[in-house]
Amino acid sequence: MNPEQDVRSLVKEHHVFYEVSPYYIEREEAAGLPTTIKIHAGFNVDVYGIRTEDDAPETPPPGEYVLGYVALETLADKVSQQMGDRCLLEVIPLPSTVVIDGRDGKVEGMLRLRISGGSNQPAGLIEQRALQQVEQELQDIGVARRDYRLRAND
Repeated sequence: MNPEQDVRSLVKEHHVFYEVSPYYIEREEAAGLPTTIKIHAGFNVDVYGIRTEDDAPETPPPGEYVLGYVALETLADKVSQQMGDRCLLEVIPLPSTVVIDGRDGKVEGMLRLRISGGSNQPAGLIEQRALQQVEQELQDIGVARRDYRLRAND
């Protein structure tokens, strides 16, 4: 198999999906009294894979996790090149993090892709375009979007 087929097989086997949520930073403002303001600085794209071997609350198998991490890094590099140096895309590995889905008890492993301008400025058009490109790339390899707000209300 080639790497792209390996990734597609991993996506299919582990029912991989992603959720998008806002990424916020806090900035101190010193106009008169010190004030902390919350700034929407970008987006977190959380990519989950469901543990299919069993429901043990354990981290994903290392080889599969590394394959997913490398695939997400490659995707981030590709989108980053398209956006130029105006936008920062970073993959945040969370190999020891497992999420238990409250609806069905399935164990999910997680990777995070953060999209930001890399400064203390609010997100703008470039971050939105980067998010759209990331979503398109994920969907092209078979990763479906799940709205994170739906999880909290289920």
